[in-house]
Amino acid sequence: MIMFLYDNFKMKFSESLTTMMQTKLLLLLFIASAALLISGVISNSVMANQYSQDKPGYSHYEKMKPGSYAFGTIASLQNDENGNPIWIVSGFYKGSVSMHNETQDGNSTGNLQNATLKAKFNMVMTNGSAMHDHRIYNFTLTGMSMPNNSTMVFNGTATVTMRQGPVYDVPLSIKAMDNNAVSIWVDPTKTQNHFGNTPIFGTIDKLLEVQK
Repeated sequence: MIMFLYDNFKMKFSESLTTMMQTKLLLLLFIASAALLISGVISNSVMANQYSQDKPGYSHYEKMKPGSYAFGTIASLQNDENGNPIWIVSGFYKGSVSMHNETQDGNSTGNLQNATLKAKFNMVMTNGSAMHDHRIYNFTLTGMSMPNNSTMVFNGTATVTMRQGPVYDVPLSIKAMDNNAVSIWVDPTKTQNHFGNTPIFGTIDKLLEVQK
């Protein structure tokens, strides 16, 4: 009888101990999962903030005029004077096409198209040497055309930074193709053929349409 009671107590104690261990194990798993979740949220938040700081975009919609806005990455190979790929180009750009009201002596003279382009990119030779950077800004639109249903061309001038300093009024021709790709042709005569005989190519990562 005593042995029976002892065995019964031992079995119940073992079951109770097992239940406690399972509860503690579940609690530890819950804490670990919560910690991983919080860590992931914090990490993603930090990455998102860093991404938004590094990559130009359009986050303040309320400050944007009606029009089309785009930003994306530059990823291109540029040739030397013999037509051989020698430079790797990578960076970011953002651009827009909008309408603005032209006024004269306080009177409206009608709406005119306005375009902007800002780009910053690095250049490095394919052997890894001669790393440097360039910027394009102060774009002034002089003309627009649509050679086919999927291509828009924006011609104008801009400032391009070079090693000797900024070069002003450099003719540019920007093409947006099928809302996925972009090319920036920089007049070689104004930049000592620095970007070779091909345009600088990139991708259109995001398009925004602001109605009002």
